Amino acid sequence: DRIKAVADQWRDIAALGDAEAAKTIRADEIDILIDVNGYTKMARAKIFAYRPAPVIVNFCGYPGSIGSPFHQYMIADGHIVPPENEIFYTEKVLRIACNQPIDRKRVIAPTPSRIDAGLPDGAFVYACFNGMQKITSDCFNRWMKILSATPGSVLWLLAGDEDANVRLRQLAEKQGIAAERLIFAPKAPNANHLARIACADLFLDTFPYGAHSTASDAITMGLPILTVSGNGFASRFCGSIVAAAGIPEMICATPEEYVARAIGFAHDRESLRAIRTSLWDKRDTSALRDMPGLARRLEELYWQMQGEAERGETPVPDLRNLDIYYEVGAELVLEGIEFETADAYRKRYTSKLAYQNEYAPIPYDDRFWKQNKG
Repeated sequence: DRIKAVADQWRDIAALGDAEAAKTIRADEIDILIDVNGYTKMARAKIFAYRPAPVIVNFCGYPGSIGSPFHQYMIADGHIVPPENEIFYTEKVLRIACNQPIDRKRVIAPTPSRIDAGLPDGAFVYACFNGMQKITSDCFNRWMKILSATPGSVLWLLAGDEDANVRLRQLAEKQGIAAERLIFAPKAPNANHLARIACADLFLDTFPYGAHSTASDAITMGLPILTVSGNGFASRFCGSIVAAAGIPEMICATPEEYVARAIGFAHDRESLRAIRTSLWDKRDTSALRDMPGLARRLEELYWQMQGEAERGETPVPDLRNLDIYYEVGAELVLEGIEFETADAYRKRYTSKLAYQNEYAPIPYDDRFWKQNKG
């Protein structure tokens, strides 16, 4: 409703078919069309395939490249997509300070006591409110290692269905962790959920698919986040939020560092309090809450896109060898390497491409390997 109230014109196209929606957009002479869904739930990718606007942008909703011939731009920050990783994106990457700034007008209920939140009063509380689909076996095993090294601590998770909750407790018991040390937070209205987040001591991010909006929630409530930044968009998103909040030291280089530091904080709560204080001190000055700065930067980027369109300089997505690149990427996933740096992944990726090129020459593409154009 807030967005609707400030828009010059508001059109609801939800009930329209894809072709009709595209026709409506074209009739309104939209210059820049923003795709905030990508391939996520309720996506309408076919609307964009009709190319109803001269400029189409991938921004905000999908954690990766769309890989289409009609999305010319992506808006992202430098942590999520470092310059050296732009080769993996078909869109031209334009920069903002932080990919997910925090809404300063969110309604937050009064903070409950730990007892009211279902938590033991004196325990060190690790928390993760990411969806359960992001909890891999490797990630869960590391959490159990952390709990094993910190007697009396608990892990506070967002409840799934009862079968999932029972299964996680069974897995914990197999590793010698008492079932009651896993505490599940029931669903709650957003204002109440935000309020209870403050009861935790440390947010443990998942990987390789990390926190997105849940990280923003934690930072909003002054809860420090410990994360590992991997090599892709989804694994670097939480690190972007943590860095923009002014606590880049909470981004770990490896899963081993993540475990060691999580254990260390439970044994040295004072150091964690200092980080929490830093979060609150930087709360109103960090890039996360600089809405005027974000608005100015987006306006600059939109004018840049419009200017490039008027000069006939709108980038054309480079889809050379896209099927091959996808297959190589899928092969790397199947190799089962849980974590590696972005640099290590690029080397592994280009090596596999070069190997494949020796047996079945791939059309020249200097984004990935060096060879003679002839």
